[in-house]
Amino acid sequence: MDIKLELLRGYVADFVKNHICDFEVDADKIADSRAIAALKEIQEVIQDEDNTDFDAIEKIVLIFEKYQLSFSPRHDF
Repeated sequence: MDIKLELLRGYVADFVKNHICDFEVDADKIADSRAIAALKEIQEVIQDEDNTDFDAIEKIVLIFEKYQLSFSPRHDF
């Protein structure tokens, strides 16, 4: 990963955390909507008969990465 990008992400995260006060967030609503979006994308990959099993797994891994979800060390090839 690019060290400058990592440092920038950390700076932005700290800045936001330190400068937003009394900000109400419906974490359940956000998580639910992101979860539904991710599942819809995964469903589309699985339903696409043009994908081989390997292609489907690769595309699902990319979806996990897009939503910053861990897929553990399973995908190490």
